[in-house]
Amino acid sequence: MIKKKKFSLTLINSLSIIIFLIVVSFGISIWAYFSTEKVLNHNLKQYFNQTKNLTKIIVTNEKKSLDEITFKISKILSKVDESQSSIERLISDSISTDQVDLLYLEKDKEVIDFSNSLFDTDYIIKQISEKRVKEGNIFLIIENKEEEFLILLSSKKIINQETGRVNAKLYAGKIINDNFSIVSNIKENASLVDVFVYHDDYLIATTAKNELTNIESLKNKEIIKNNEKIYFNERVDISNNDFINVIYIINNSSISLLKNDFMKAGILLLLFVVVSFTILYIFTNRYFIEPFSKLLNFAKESKDNKLVIYEQSNILEFDNFAVNLKDIIDELRDLKEQYARAIEGVQDGLWDLDLVNNSAYYSRRYLEMLGYNSLDEVDDIKNFWKKSVHPADYKNTLKKLAKHLRGETSFYQDHYRFRCKDGSYRWLRIRGKVFFDIEGKPIRMTGFHTDVDEIIRLQKDNKKKEQMIYQQSKLASMGEMIGNIAHQWRQPLNVISTISSSQIMQIELKIDKKEETVRDLEKIVDTVQYLSTIIDKFRNFFNPNKELETFNLEDIIKENIEIFETSYKSHGIYLHTELAPVNIKGYKFELMQVVINLINNAKDAIQANLKPENKKYIFMKNYIEDDKVIIKVSDNAGGIKDKIKEKIYEPYFTTKHKSQGTGLGLYMSSEIIKKHFNGQIYNETIEYEYEKGKYKGEEFTIVIPINVNQ
Repeated sequence: MIKKKKFSLTLINSLSIIIFLIVVSFGISIWAYFSTEKVLNHNLKQYFNQTKNLTKIIVTNEKKSLDEITFKISKILSKVDESQSSIERLISDSISTDQVDLLYLEKDKEVIDFSNSLFDTDYIIKQISEKRVKEGNIFLIIENKEEEFLILLSSKKIINQETGRVNAKLYAGKIINDNFSIVSNIKENASLVDVFVYHDDYLIATTAKNELTNIESLKNKEIIKNNEKIYFNERVDISNNDFINVIYIINNSSISLLKNDFMKAGILLLLFVVVSFTILYIFTNRYFIEPFSKLLNFAKESKDNKLVIYEQSNILEFDNFAVNLKDIIDELRDLKEQYARAIEGVQDGLWDLDLVNNSAYYSRRYLEMLGYNSLDEVDDIKNFWKKSVHPADYKNTLKKLAKHLRGETSFYQDHYRFRCKDGSYRWLRIRGKVFFDIEGKPIRMTGFHTDVDEIIRLQKDNKKKEQMIYQQSKLASMGEMIGNIAHQWRQPLNVISTISSSQIMQIELKIDKKEETVRDLEKIVDTVQYLSTIIDKFRNFFNPNKELETFNLEDIIKENIEIFETSYKSHGIYLHTELAPVNIKGYKFELMQVVINLINNAKDAIQANLKPENKKYIFMKNYIEDDKVIIKVSDNAGGIKDKIKEKIYEPYFTTKHKSQGTGLGLYMSSEIIKKHFNGQIYNETIEYEYEKGKYKGEEFTIVIPINVNQ
């Protein structure tokens, strides 16, 4: 068996605090990291949103500026109708053309270009016309071979004030590729490092000297951070389901400072936790571990019955517990001594089986009753019980043990033969109980063995004596039955003898009376059949069927009473019956043996106690009460004296002369009713009235269940 490792409470306390400190420290570190990241990401998003809003404001202002230009020029042109040179002069006088990259007029399908730009404005204007730009569009992408142009565009219709017709349409725009004022304005106002504007992979405009090398990865994410810079990517939708990417770049230094502040706060929190746990460790050791160790040492020495004085601690509960623990240990020691004396007194053998560790304990008395001086003399402890139970008893006791393990019985009880040290067997009575864990598995079994060898052997001897008594009772009943049969046969035999003598005389005198002879012979035949019926009843009575059977109580009593009819009628005894047709299940002829024995006892009591001139009665009745059959047999013989009432059910006790009784009738009747019918038989002296006469006698009552198995 592998022994489990054990640890001291001080070590467990130290390890627990260290592990808990590590876990808490790790948790604080994780919390600080993720909290910092969460706060930084939140601040970055706020900053990014502000930058986007600022960009929108700058673009909106640029658009308003273009709209003001187109509005102002359109007002001028709506009032005049002059040549191109005149219009150019008017526009130059009203605004500065350096404010725009594109400025042209569409009139009568003719384009008048007033642009002052180095770009190919003719191509750009042609592409704008082909795209049929709707009024209200802000941005427009124009592609020219390997070049792309992002244009901020404004347009205005010029209406003749006199006719109200649209004379022309004026366009003004800024080409972002060449106009760094917008991206520079965004960079300065948002405190950015650089701004990039891309259409797909084409760089439209930037404030930086070089292009970005990781543009593909930047376009697929909203925010990207590295050690030095942070990149924001904003997707801006333009006309024709097209879009551009505006990428803002800021330094990571400010974010790093914020992150460092958070980390410092996390470190301070961690230091606070370490200091707190150190104080907790010192406190628990001083006020819990050390007093508890002293308490355990006190308990151990007290258990070993050593004289020890408990040293007071700083914990009130520990001090109170120490006092109560000492009282409990003393009480348990007293109980242990009392228990040992009790076990020694009852001379029972204690056994205790550890089913988990497969070990066993047997008390000294247990071993002594088997002839062992110590447990060391037992060869195989594990299989001691299995090898010692008698083979003929092993299967039966194993079934009872299995029932107990399944929870069908509260206790395991049995008796079997157990082999002693010298090889002989002794009868032992076992009582035990199995204990289960929370999962329902048996873990322990404890109980007692009692030496019942002498008792069992006496019981077997008593059983043999009981069988002998039963046979004696049966022979006595047979003798009484033969006497009754003799009474029954006397009159029929006299009839046969008389008829036979008469017929012989007639033959000798040669008197021929044929009809009379036939009548006499028929009477002889009827008499012989009657005698044969009595013989059959006699044979059935003493060769009963030992199997349970269902029978009618009224029919079987009436049928068997006929056998004794002559015996009680010849003595002037009147048998009065009130029988109900009750069907019961049981041993028919054993019950009749009891009933006939009670009737014969009543007859003998009447003959012994009443004068010939007295009226002589035997009463018998039956009825059902609470699912039980009640049979009562009573007489008017004056009753049984109180001093012998308790002895009448003892074997060989009789009030009759030895020639008349054996003293076994009531004893066997009681045994039959108790053991074979699960019932009871009792008697009492009663007084009653019958046909205006007052009588006193003994009443015997039989109580049996309708079904013998109940």
